[in-house]
Amino acid sequence: MPVDHQPTFSRTSLNLLILVCVVLILIFGQSGQSDSEIDMPPAPKLQVSIWQTDSGAQVWFNPLMSEHIHIQLHYLAGFGYNQDKYPAGTTQLLVNLLNHQARLQDLPIRFNFDTDFLEAELTLNTDALLMREQIQRTKLLLLRPLLDNETLQAAKQQLSSANDALWQQAYEDHAYAGPKSGTVETLGGIHRGLLQKFQQTHMHPQRLFASIVGDINEQAAQVIMESLLPASIYPASDASIQDPLPKSQIQSASLGLVILPGSYDHPKQLAQQLMLLETLKQLQPTQMKLITGNVNNTLLVQQWPSLLSAMDNPPDSDMMREAKRQRIKACIEQSQQGQTLSHLLVWLNRYHLPSNFLQQQFSVIEDWSEQDWQAATKWLLDTQ
Repeated sequence: MPVDHQPTFSRTSLNLLILVCVVLILIFGQSGQSDSEIDMPPAPKLQVSIWQTDSGAQVWFNPLMSEHIHIQLHYLAGFGYNQDKYPAGTTQLLVNLLNHQARLQDLPIRFNFDTDFLEAELTLNTDALLMREQIQRTKLLLLRPLLDNETLQAAKQQLSSANDALWQQAYEDHAYAGPKSGTVETLGGIHRGLLQKFQQTHMHPQRLFASIVGDINEQAAQVIMESLLPASIYPASDASIQDPLPKSQIQSASLGLVILPGSYDHPKQLAQQLMLLETLKQLQPTQMKLITGNVNNTLLVQQWPSLLSAMDNPPDSDMMREAKRQRIKACIEQSQQGQTLSHLLVWLNRYHLPSNFLQQQFSVIEDWSEQDWQAATKWLLDTQ
């Protein structure tokens, strides 16, 4: 009599069948997702400690495995404070002289500036003796720079940049108008004594926002910052903030400049601005720079006409997903290395943003949709 055959499976066959099923589920499951959805990695969690030094500086610290100790010092002394008795170009000349002295003395510090802040980036050796020597020499530079007169005269040869005219046209009588590098007339009136006065009252611990990141504990970080930032014998200048301007745009040839309202009292709005910028890059790859300010952010765009033309077609789902991925990647990279993390912390510090701002950004990124894009860009297109 015929007997029904009962199929049998080996363990290997069963495992292979299970694997095939899982792959099919993933493939068809992904195709069923909404086009605007992407897989969200967890937002980085920072271990931030916040305190104020005896001299009045506000400091953010985060421990991180690193070969060096990274410090950011951001003073309220940007070119937006070059007005009245401090002519346009004062901050530019001071930064030039500080960098010149740092190079001559082989100090591990470099200076820069923007609308509101004179910025210093310091990298310390982890060897205790070398670190102590670096701190002492850097402290002298911050407290009593030489401000060499011969170097000052040479620095005055640097005049306004090509973007200054557009910037001044956008901001007009506002302090952000600059010109940040000064003019022949304003630079002529800047002398060593005036620079010393500006340095003493504006590069002041009470006008300072700082960060420190490295393979150290909080107590060691506090000792370093107290040693680097002693109390000043000079009074701090009033840190008045300008009134914000309404949003607007202005263009000249291929350059475009967009004024965005300051949004640091509303972290969600700021995160939306950053997401908007990332989506713009996906829509029309071009050179863009977002210059943050206390009262207004400024978006400087190369190839401005072609960007506006591309904006007639809103981004599709693929572009939106790629923009989200790039913004997430940027957020994660900001917290992975000592140098980038120190920049992130002092940025949060100087704009009084919360330490969980990364988590808030991830929430905005996850919810960002084509409707949000249209709402964020409507005013821009309406002002063409």
